[in-house]
Amino acid sequence: MTRTRRLFAGGLAALLGGCAAAPAEPADPPASGAPPAVGFTAEVVVEGQSLHVTYRLTNQSPDELLVLNRVPGAADAVYVVGRSGTHVVEIGKRAFAMPDTDKVSWAQAARVGVTKVPPGESVGEQLTVSLPLSRRHPYGDDYGDGTITLPDPIEQVVFCLGVVRASEAKGLAADETLPHLSSTTSVQHLFCSNPIGLP
Repeated sequence: MTRTRRLFAGGLAALLGGCAAAPAEPADPPASGAPPAVGFTAEVVVEGQSLHVTYRLTNQSPDELLVLNRVPGAADAVYVVGRSGTHVVEIGKRAFAMPDTDKVSWAQAARVGVTKVPPGESVGEQLTVSLPLSRRHPYGDDYGDGTITLPDPIEQVVFCLGVVRASEAKGLAADETLPHLSSTTSVQHLFCSNPIGLP
């Protein structure tokens, strides 16, 4: 190969490397089994530079439920992640699986707090989430393959709430938290609002 061709090939490789796809969201394994019977309403409203989220969940099942709505941080703290392959962003109070990677290790699993909801009881909140949205995941934004970002542009937003039957919960500690692990997501059921468009 001549020097000119080598330079061209090197430049092309650098160009292609710079156009590599952004790292994707980690896999979000679905729950197994049927979801519990609940009454669920949720609404997301855009107002100025904020999203206002209102939700209410009523336990209509015979089992005590754990609602995963105590995200560490401020009172309105939520998780914010993209849905892979779409321009949809999910605002959530829920559990996530620990990312499956051999490039990063965590000393212990991150945790999310729960609210116990006995049969017939309800739980609800009103939340304000600032715009523009920033990604927030319990294990951060980089799992060894680069920084994960939200879709660009963001076309729709949805709110989701995680619920687990107390009888199926694994790793429930005295401080009433559950780990962000596949053992939790395997029994977690998500209840979500209708998606709304962002202006």
